[in-house]
Amino acid sequence: MLEWADDLKLCGTGLYLDSRKPRERCFVSHAHSDHLGVHREAIATAATRALAEYRIGVQRVTELAYGVDFDFCPHTRLRLLPAGHVVGSAMVHATRPEGTLLYTGDFKLRECLTVGRAEPCLADVLVMESTFGLPLFRFPPWRQVVDQLLDVVAAAMKDGRQPVVMGFTLGKSQEITRILTDAGFPVTAHGAVFQINRIHEELGVPLGKYRRYSAADFHGPRALPLEERGVLVAPPNVARGSFVTRFDNPCRVVLTGWAMLKNAKFRYGVDHALPLSDHADFDELLELVERVRPKKIYSHHGYREFADTLRARGHDAELARPDEQLRLFG
Repeated sequence: MLEWADDLKLCGTGLYLDSRKPRERCFVSHAHSDHLGVHREAIATAATRALAEYRIGVQRVTELAYGVDFDFCPHTRLRLLPAGHVVGSAMVHATRPEGTLLYTGDFKLRECLTVGRAEPCLADVLVMESTFGLPLFRFPPWRQVVDQLLDVVAAAMKDGRQPVVMGFTLGKSQEITRILTDAGFPVTAHGAVFQINRIHEELGVPLGKYRRYSAADFHGPRALPLEERGVLVAPPNVARGSFVTRFDNPCRVVLTGWAMLKNAKFRYGVDHALPLSDHADFDELLELVERVRPKKIYSHHGYREFADTLRARGHDAELARPDEQLRLFG
């Protein structure tokens, strides 16, 4: 039911899956740039689960609801299921005469403050991400990581250091915002984070009280005291830039699943790297397989060794793309 045609493609339908290139028809599982590809100009919302169509250079986007059967073409029915990755993320379940297929896109099974759990279902063929498909990526309990974050922020504030907590603009930054506001810390959001925060609130996701970053609030004669401006929430790419280095002694924290790697602090240029991710960890990847009970598994977007792990456990598994390499999105 699956073929590789310069990208993942559902056999007999012309439907590509999260292709980054222009395709006549493409399923877009969510609004992170590594899945949107060329469709980012047509898809303006952060809550994206859609079919994108190219017609003579013009894109048409159809947003689909969860749990509703969609007759895509003769003999093919699609149904979208929550993926638990970020707001709006979706798995797609396809039913065809030869059987059923579940494509996960990025997903996680555990719940968090800003998005519900994934809701996978049974399928004959499973096409799954394997971003954290090595045993070393077993994340500690969510509460443990949150307590570490709050301790680091509180200590920085006590020492007069500006806390800058970083996570991906869509997904992670909203959970960080909610964690900090729930704990009573004042929060200031980087402009890019602020915009995505507002979209979440429009979709009914509460994030607490926060303000938008203004340089005058942090630098110069009208700068607010640290206790009032609070914690800066920003994307990871600012860690080594002037946004952060203007402070005398900032406390830089990044939240990512890659924090399980020993060199994470140096990779990101931060003081603390804590393992909080929007992706499934190793045990959740294995749990998904048990819940879907597929006859055939294709792993994608991650460690190629995960397919070996599945075969060693008795599954018929292989890479969706034979030369697929590790992609660093956490």
